[in-house]
Amino acid sequence: MAGYREKIIYGLSKGISFIPTPLLIKLTQQDLILPFYHTISDEEMPHIKHLYPIKGVKAFIKDLDFLLMHFNPIDYSDFLDLFYKKQKPRKPSFLLSFDDGLKEFHDVIAPILLQKGIPAICFLNSGFIDNQDLFYRYKSSLLIDKIKTEPKLIAKISDLFEASSNITQNILSVQFQNKDVLDNIAKRIDYDFNDFLSTESPYLNSEQINSLISKGFHFGAHSINHPEYQYIELQEQIRQTKESVQFVSRKFSLENKIFSFPFTDFNVSKQFFSHLSEKKIVDITFGCAGQKKETIPNHFQRIPLEMNNLSGKQIINGELFYYLLKMPFGKNIINRS
Repeated sequence: MAGYREKIIYGLSKGISFIPTPLLIKLTQQDLILPFYHTISDEEMPHIKHLYPIKGVKAFIKDLDFLLMHFNPIDYSDFLDLFYKKQKPRKPSFLLSFDDGLKEFHDVIAPILLQKGIPAICFLNSGFIDNQDLFYRYKSSLLIDKIKTEPKLIAKISDLFEASSNITQNILSVQFQNKDVLDNIAKRIDYDFNDFLSTESPYLNSEQINSLISKGFHFGAHSINHPEYQYIELQEQIRQTKESVQFVSRKFSLENKIFSFPFTDFNVSKQFFSHLSEKKIVDITFGCAGQKKETIPNHFQRIPLEMNNLSGKQIINGELFYYLLKMPFGKNIINRS
């Protein structure tokens, strides 16, 4: 579903740059947007480079300047106040967030945000804090990078896949449920994920997180180890959410219990959200389906700003124009079974 939406946004973005953003905001009455990223870097990131485009610092600053031109930055406390009072912001606003708890949030992103006066939320996978483990998709990217550098290694893993198949695509197709395949591949080609964790430290550590909290940044949970929720059972969805939220809240003495879905919240049932509400596991949850409304009162959709190398302006305008196109058909509301 996300792929289809991204194709639509990409197609729209090329032809609507001339439409003023304030006009799109007025026509759609969407005066609150929730853009998000994973990371920002000018350095090569082998654990991500084969998964999705990484924006550099200049492109990121350009995105932020666009947002500041048309929207007022608010922090999570402001957002929560609007939610509980059931109010709209007085002027178009945005709440910025970042997923996966990568070290660039401390090293690259936070200094820029502090300079520009932009608050943000950073969502952490509890199992990856302090570089204790590595997201299986990052493992895929690292393996692909290693094999592309040393093509002769393909011979060591060729029996794992069909002879005529594309090795890169096969590695990328490995899912959470069979992620052990990636560890098997690593052993065969003599690649050590633990060595990458210790030498590169891709994730935030506890000291960095506490420092960022002292500077006003908010933190939430992003599951334990980043499964795609639509492919795991309800009880595992609940466990991943509850344990990650509790861990992050307790470890960093956080009052707010915030959660963002890893990958997507597509096909997550109403029963899941009802359980979270009844047990008071979370205060607010976030998805990433673009500019849409939700039938779940404390669940909100965000706009991914890492899309086909498009600028923030192209993506935001594309999302708003797409929203406008769907308004007559009532297609901007996510209904859950």
